[in-house]
Amino acid sequence: MIDIDLDRRINDEISGLMAAYRKLPKNIANKHMRAAVGRSIKPHKGTLKKNTPPGGVRRGRRRKGEKPRSSGALRKAVAVKTKSRRLVTSGVLGYRGGPESRKAIWLEFGTSRGLAPRRMMEQTLNEIRPQVQAVLPKELRFALTKAVKDVAPPGTSRYRGG
Repeated sequence: MIDIDLDRRINDEISGLMAAYRKLPKNIANKHMRAAVGRSIKPHKGTLKKNTPPGGVRRGRRRKGEKPRSSGALRKAVAVKTKSRRLVTSGVLGYRGGPESRKAIWLEFGTSRGLAPRRMMEQTLNEIRPQVQAVLPKELRFALTKAVKDVAPPGTSRYRGG
């Protein structure tokens, strides 16, 4: 999970937006906040893929004719997931569960048998933190306008009918 420490100015702006979200029905506020957080993180999937070791590469020597062991499945397992509960929304950039998530842990932190840590997630976090901090308030503002349109009474919204 990527944790973003917001500076004071951005934090004040987001807390003001959160006050506006609290006035909306919870289901609509959660839906639009999840979408905003997802839109701010999703463009950075490529950064994590770039920092993940490539497929078809095996470290060390191989016998003649031996195929490489890596299938590139770890790069394919990069995903963005957002969750929301009680107006607390979180976005996660990481790897899908399964055997590939074990490999990601081994590569991130290393092993006791000599695999050196590669710190892929740490490197990705350092690269994307300023960009996500800049985009998140804008996305939350945009999502708030869409949420207000969803709540508007029938006849004032874009939908016709009762």
